[in-house]
Amino acid sequence: MEDRWITDWEPSKRFTLYTRANSGEVLPGPCSPLGWDLVFEKGVAPGWEDGVIRWGCFTKDETDEERPEYIACFGGYFYLNAAMLRIVGVRTPGLSPETTDAAFLGDHPDIPPYVAQEGDERPELTAKIEETMGWIMTATSEPEELTEDREKILSVIASRPDLGAASNEELVSRARSMSPLIREFFEPYYIYGTAASVGPGILAELLAEVDPSLPGRLITGLGGIDSAPPSHELWSLSRTVSSSETLTNAFEGGMESLRERLEASDEGNAFLSALGDFISEHGARGPGEWDARSATWEINPDVTFAAVDAMRHADESLSPDNRHLAAVQIRENAEREARDALAGSDEALSTLEMALRVCKIFIPTRERTKLTEMLAVHEIRLPMYELGNRMAKSGILQKPQDVFLLLDSEIDAFIADPEGMKDIITARSEDYEELKKLQDPFIIIGDVPPLSEWEQRDSSAEPVAEGEELTGIPGSPGTVTGKARVITDPSDPRGLEPGEILVAPITDPSWTPLFVPAAAVVVEVGAPLSHAVIVSREFGVPCVTAVHQAASRISNGTIITVNGDTGSVTVLETP
Repeated sequence: MEDRWITDWEPSKRFTLYTRANSGEVLPGPCSPLGWDLVFEKGVAPGWEDGVIRWGCFTKDETDEERPEYIACFGGYFYLNAAMLRIVGVRTPGLSPETTDAAFLGDHPDIPPYVAQEGDERPELTAKIEETMGWIMTATSEPEELTEDREKILSVIASRPDLGAASNEELVSRARSMSPLIREFFEPYYIYGTAASVGPGILAELLAEVDPSLPGRLITGLGGIDSAPPSHELWSLSRTVSSSETLTNAFEGGMESLRERLEASDEGNAFLSALGDFISEHGARGPGEWDARSATWEINPDVTFAAVDAMRHADESLSPDNRHLAAVQIRENAEREARDALAGSDEALSTLEMALRVCKIFIPTRERTKLTEMLAVHEIRLPMYELGNRMAKSGILQKPQDVFLLLDSEIDAFIADPEGMKDIITARSEDYEELKKLQDPFIIIGDVPPLSEWEQRDSSAEPVAEGEELTGIPGSPGTVTGKARVITDPSDPRGLEPGEILVAPITDPSWTPLFVPAAAVVVEVGAPLSHAVIVSREFGVPCVTAVHQAASRISNGTIITVNGDTGSVTVLETP
């Protein structure tokens, strides 16, 4: 393998600090070459630029014309430009480079101090940012553009041609035609994802001296989270299984050959039909869904069996509906507590009500705009998987997803002469697997180290000791003590039992059904508004994110206390 990967960008000469913070949740591993080209380079990067310009943070002339430097690809890994995040801190009233460092980078030892440069301060942009903040704080309802975008992508899906009957050239054309939509939908994703942080920020400042746990409780059980419906529907399927002796016996036989056992009975076929309806609605979701190469629920529907299996053992008290109602009660109690604490100050009460309104409007919009984006990514995934399946059946590819190892600029040549690209794809597959073994640097400053200098991932993390306290970021409030269950793959929960604490390296919507039976959630990678936090709050599940090496150091059966108010995980007993 060479010292650079085929998708790598050149680092910015002006904004030289990059980080894997937050981006590691989007793409935990290296991105597929075709996924990077069609989704990130042609869609996300220009859409990000559109978003920051609309917000008011930057102007178009401040970045590279072809590859806006807000993001980058190094060693196949997705990076954020932390230097540009610092500039946002400079230009935003009430923020600073230090506050953005604290939010995104924490106290990582490799972070250099901010050094001001000419052009960092832009008063005219500060004024524009103030206008944006004013719009957010005076909003009274979800903006119409979100509904319009959702209707647009649903129309695109409805007009999808019969991919099985399409030519290879038509499949590629269909995939390429989605990149402009990725860009179009990323702008509101940036806007509303950023807006989602405004309300919680105001609450944290307003209530810091009252009770630091109040802000988290005030945004629990908000409703309208687009990652939640799959859990409700899978719960319904799990009830079908638990109430049927035939289906229960089929699941008791384990995941291997489960579909075949289900197909052997009328009840099983009815269950599979209902599961097919679920896949038709939610098939774009799944593990690593930002990468078009990833096998989401529609590509590999059998992975949903694991979620149903984890849920079928839980009693009705743990249903998504009941958990959400309990979370709503937590929020309503917190609202009364906050109003009582601020009684006597009309200004503080007015600020509280404004912040609550902003949270209820904009926190759900982050997940809503993301789902719209994921539906567009799926429209790239499906035609390319169809092409990959054809090439795998003909012996050109070892597996269908290997088609994503090609660059967009190579696809036409591949279609014209598949045999001529076969050896290239085989070699690239080996290199791609080697990339996964490399430890991506958390911080990159200036030049990117050659891949030969990147360390191998450490698989020998020191186990936790009794009495040790791990620290992370408070996510969803509440304190729970229980037995840890370490899960590294949502399609293989390995016996997650109701009431156990889910410990995971990272989560995305494919993990959401596992939150339902879990007593609490601990995640290695995440941020205050990451998927794990938003969904945990929807279901009232205590959650701590950004707990370094949690899934590596905590073993199954360890008794831990998770404090979602303080962000601590305390080890009480090791197995």
